[in-house]
Amino acid sequence: MKTLKIQIPNMQSSHCQMRVNNALSTISDASSITTKPGEASLTLPIETSVLDVITIIEKAGYYVTDISEDDMNLFHHTETENKHAHC
Repeated sequence: MKTLKIQIPNMQSSHCQMRVNNALSTISDASSITTKPGEASLTLPIETSVLDVITIIEKAGYYVTDISEDDMNLFHHTETENKHAHC
């Protein structure tokens, strides 16, 4: 299992957090899903792709700027043009 910490800047309100939480809950064997303004974390099987996680978040209407696992950066995206706050 691996625990991911995901930066989602346009997820600020409790409604947005609920939408992202529900989206992440669709990942097989995901557990310990938590959200707070701008950030989500969850535990996943090792074989689950980080790109799959990003795709699920984007399909829910949000964007990811950073994902880390145990303080190791797995993904970092700084391009935010045309990325406006969802909430």
